[in-house]
Amino acid sequence: MSFALADGTVFAGRYQIVRCIASGAMGAVYEATHLETGRRCAIKAMLHHIVQSAELRERFKLETRVAAQIESEFIVDVFDAGVDERTGLPFLVMELLRGEELGQRLARSRRFTPAETVTYLHQTALALDRTHHAGIVHRDLKPANLFLTQRDDGSPRIKVLDFGVAKVVADGAAQAAMTRNLGTPFYMSPEQFMGEARIGPASDTYALGMMAFTFLTGEPYWAPELRRDSNMFAFVNIAVMGPKEAASVRAQRLGVALPAGFDAWFTKTCSPNPAERFPKATAATLALAHVCGVPALGMGAVAVAVLPSQPPPALTNSAAVLDAPFSPRRGPKIAVVTLSLGLLGILGAIGYTLTSRGPLPASPPDQAGQGAATEPAETLRVPPELPASAAVPAPSASAEPEATGDTIDLDAPDPSSSASAKIKGSKVGPRPVQTAVPSNPSATSKPSGSSLYGQD
Repeated sequence: MSFALADGTVFAGRYQIVRCIASGAMGAVYEATHLETGRRCAIKAMLHHIVQSAELRERFKLETRVAAQIESEFIVDVFDAGVDERTGLPFLVMELLRGEELGQRLARSRRFTPAETVTYLHQTALALDRTHHAGIVHRDLKPANLFLTQRDDGSPRIKVLDFGVAKVVADGAAQAAMTRNLGTPFYMSPEQFMGEARIGPASDTYALGMMAFTFLTGEPYWAPELRRDSNMFAFVNIAVMGPKEAASVRAQRLGVALPAGFDAWFTKTCSPNPAERFPKATAATLALAHVCGVPALGMGAVAVAVLPSQPPPALTNSAAVLDAPFSPRRGPKIAVVTLSLGLLGILGAIGYTLTSRGPLPASPPDQAGQGAATEPAETLRVPPELPASAAVPAPSASAEPEATGDTIDLDAPDPSSSASAKIKGSKVGPRPVQTAVPSNPSATSKPSGSSLYGQD
């Protein structure tokens, strides 16, 4: 039997296949039309040759459960699911997205402006706050899993894709030790490499920090390591210790000057210790907004409209904290990193991801563009203080009070938590980490302007 559904096929008794959008290692996505309503939609169906895998079927079902639990304009809407009686294929029916993956946009733009970076990551963080509250950690955030669409007014909107690799942080969920670490090496947190039980919401926050560097500079933070040494054991031993070289130093070699406060923000967001990171995804992106000099008002309307009961913290002058000099953190106290069986399992998966992508291109002196010798590096300046108009719109009477003060203290209590809860050393997530769901981190090439809807 063919792995592809032919154009015109009636699927699940109520959808007519229009075309195959794309396919990946786990399934294929088709554009289809509902026979009764005429609504265009996207159908994600598992491939025939993996239907027999119990682990992959469970991963597929997880995507349906995620969609059922969480309502957010920044998560792709799934409105039907089932098993086609004729083919036996499990399937999901999703909204048909018009736009492109953020990775495709980045490749074309070379890098994003600070305003674009903050907008894309803050919308992603709004979705993550919702999923984390529901006890779900994405675990595979990357530009390819963020889809850029537009609202009716033309403003950008991010859709977070592929919760099939997500980890349900719920009591009683089944263990899947072989695949608990899987993700994308450029954005994987140290605890994911080590397969630790500390994998949780903070792991997604780490990925936000790594994506911020990628968006602003055009190259992942760990690209030099993977370009210099393709040995996965060597790379993992470096990555588990967390970033050591200041982000601004790496960016300067790419012809980009980051804000003075970015190093401190990046150090906290990508700390090797999950407890030292921001307690919420939106706390990280709102701090990034201030570092980049982006008025909070530009995101506040979105934040209030989507999460009216959880307003973001107020942003005032953070120069005293975020302009502090970069001081590399000590990594976990590991004299010799002992690779566990779980880590050995992911090395092959990471290797497949990288080899399928092909070798990383050599980094020229000016990655951002031509003529670096005559064109000065782009400088992202941080204003000493945001104007009063940049404050987040006032929340409703039932909303939690906003934080006040003259600085954003990276070790201060989170405004959304109790008065005694501290960011540093706090643990994030409503439930203890229990399980993981299998994943395949590899990705196939994707046609421009279309999405695999998380096909990896």
